[in-house]
Amino acid sequence: MATNNSTLKPQVVLPRIMQEMREEMDRVWKDFFEKNPDETEVARRWLEGRLRNVQDSKDHAGEFRSRSKTP
Repeated sequence: MATNNSTLKPQVVLPRIMQEMREEMDRVWKDFFEKNPDETEVARRWLEGRLRNVQDSKDHAGEFRSRSKTP
């Protein structure tokens, strides 16, 4: 059964497109790490550092908000 994409609502299409993009990125990363196994550790360390930076930013933003609320 063919579907006319012009009749689909953005609420339906966008999640589908995002899922397809995630699946494609998963395939690309899997292919990359299979071809470059020595890069796995480097990528893991980079990602952990990046996640720490994001969390630190959130923590600092929360501290700023709590300080700005005190009279």
